[in-house]
Amino acid sequence: MSNGHPDIQALHDWPMYGPKDPRIADLVRELALDHGLRLEEIETIIEAALRAKLQQLQNAQRAANCE
Repeated sequence: MSNGHPDIQALHDWPMYGPKDPRIADLVRELALDHGLRLEEIETIIEAALRAKLQQLQNAQRAANCE
């Protein structure tokens, strides 16, 4: 991560304040309250989705470097 990133301050604040998009909180609340998921389960889902996206980007970057 580059310090020149336009969201660097928000990225530093993320662990303490969380996402700014209220739709994320709404989805988490719905998964917990309407479907009985625990926060730990929801965080695991979020982590898996982010890791999958990161892997996709890394694979695309490797493929581009091989061309």
